Amino acid sequence: MQVEKQRGGNPAERPLVTLDNNVVVAYRNNDPNDALVQLARQLRALNRAGVITLNVTLSTALEEQRPDAELTMHEYATWLQEQGIDRCNIFTSSRTIGFRVPSTDPNTITFDFQLERALNERIHRILFPKTPFSWFEYRNQECTRQNIVGIKRDALIELDARDFYFQSSPQAPEQMLTPALDALEQTEREEMHMLLKRLRRRWMNAKNDALGLYGHITNAVHTIYPDRAVFVTNDNNFFKQTKVAGLRELNIPGRILRPADAVVFLCSITGVSLADITVE
Repeated sequence: MQVEKQRGGNPAERPLVTLDNNVVVAYRNNDPNDALVQLARQLRALNRAGVITLNVTLSTALEEQRPDAELTMHEYATWLQEQGIDRCNIFTSSRTIGFRVPSTDPNTITFDFQLERALNERIHRILFPKTPFSWFEYRNQECTRQNIVGIKRDALIELDARDFYFQSSPQAPEQMLTPALDALEQTEREEMHMLLKRLRRRWMNAKNDALGLYGHITNAVHTIYPDRAVFVTNDNNFFKQTKVAGLRELNIPGRILRPADAVVFLCSITGVSLADITVE
């Protein structure tokens, strides 16, 4: 299974450059001692000069923010717009893409939701081979690994389900019944609350990293020059040899680069020098 590059989709000729969450966070923190901040400013300058198209995927909106700097989704989108990112490139979701399937006519492209999901899952498993793609599979795996069994396991499952409970009819209870949770001591209930919070955070961190790259790929294939697209990240996990090799097998368009390498690459393919534009 290989991703088919859908040339001629989006008329924008500028290279699509997706910022991973760690780059956006560094720029928001604006630490003068963080070299990543200056690199993010350079990318912003290239975008404002009309050289590239900056993009931030929906996964960034789903990431956990610092409590002292938390923004609502609307506030976050407004801030990104103020940085010069076009509204249509803020919190972008994945797009439908085509695939070339082995043993078929070379000119045959198929569109299949199951193949899209398979690609999404493949990316996740390459980046996080020990973290299941499914939340429920991960939750059960961690319960087994941490020896959370019996009534404690039942209580954890109840806690997880309770957050998504809704009263389906007037006859249904207003709040979900949690007999296992109620049977625990207060300290044990607090323990299950904290465990669930940790598990969700760890799984969502992995999920959002993989979703960010998947969203970038599905948007990049709709540009005129998908091979010029860049996913910019400072996360070392993306650059481990096993991860690079696995992702290369998928024939994904463009490159995954660190911020400094991304600036050099983008200047080289566009012929633009940072000396010719204003970097603020």
